[in-house]
Amino acid sequence: MVMKEGVVLDGQVYDSEGNVIPQFPVKDNKGNGAIRQYWMPFAKYTEMEEVFCQRDTKARYNKAKGHLSSFRTEHAQVSVARLTKDDTLESGKEYKAGTLFIIDSNTRNLMWGRGATDTIPQEVLVIEYSYDSLDGIRQSYNTFDSAESVERNQEKLHGIFQMYKFTPVSSKLQKGQILSALNKACHFYHPDEWNQTTVKSEALPGQVGVFLEEIRALDKFIMSDVWDQALVCVGLMALKRYGTDNKKLNEGLQHINDGYCVIQGKQRDGITQIVDEWKTGAWFGNKGTSWNVLNETVSFALYWMDKYMRDGLGSKPGRNWKQRAFEYKDLPQVSTVLGGINVTAIDFTGNELENKVA
Repeated sequence: MVMKEGVVLDGQVYDSEGNVIPQFPVKDNKGNGAIRQYWMPFAKYTEMEEVFCQRDTKARYNKAKGHLSSFRTEHAQVSVARLTKDDTLESGKEYKAGTLFIIDSNTRNLMWGRGATDTIPQEVLVIEYSYDSLDGIRQSYNTFDSAESVERNQEKLHGIFQMYKFTPVSSKLQKGQILSALNKACHFYHPDEWNQTTVKSEALPGQVGVFLEEIRALDKFIMSDVWDQALVCVGLMALKRYGTDNKKLNEGLQHINDGYCVIQGKQRDGITQIVDEWKTGAWFGNKGTSWNVLNETVSFALYWMDKYMRDGLGSKPGRNWKQRAFEYKDLPQVSTVLGGINVTAIDFTGNELENKVA
């Protein structure tokens, strides 16, 4: 059989090992990913809702003015997704079968609706994809607006927060600037599931879900510039361990934000040690976001956070402090207290706990 650049004359394609690559019957597919094409009046198109995990369309509005302000017929091709079975988001919001979502062209839709283009289409050419689950629609959306191409993961977080019915108040969360911190916190708590050194867009919904309550709680504290990725990671992990309603921890997080520092001799409280290090860089000249750097900076701050929670003082980190972040998931957690399993864990100044985390 004559080969030309890997394509056989009968239309088949082979991989590097000589195996025939299967072909998918796109035209005749009736299952997930089934494609339809049709014309839709512009007025009807504007009635459809954005996909539930849509990026921050308004934030993209100004960026799109330059290349979308002059109408082209190419702009009239839009993509939508149809849900074929009832399904429910993680937030509890229910969607009925037959619901249509705009998965591509949301920014164009906003600009057309605001009269920000020189012309609007009388009708749009719809490419419709069908899926029997919201997760399938989310994956379809990601093919158009993936973090590796059109949109950054920071912008994708906006859509995920919306999915969980969460509206951040801090600028850092509004901009999605917690990616490395969240990824690292998930790794420390679930190393078998999340061990990638780079942030993956497909992992974000699950990672946000794992730390959703901690993200909500931390949002009101991270108002100053001190909150780099290491400290955000520390905040998430400490809230996971001690609980979002822990008064002492909340005071400590506020002190970090405010730059609280009481330096009287070498023996200092844990919050002072954290704040002083992030001001002076005495231990770490580099507090970047690389995997190995975060291993140490997060462990350092968690060590002193635990010391603060026990009303302890110290002049330098104790033995094996570099393992603190890795060991954190195995230390007493507020969840075990609430379950009534480990009563001693509720006393964060007790001797038993002191022995475990000293």
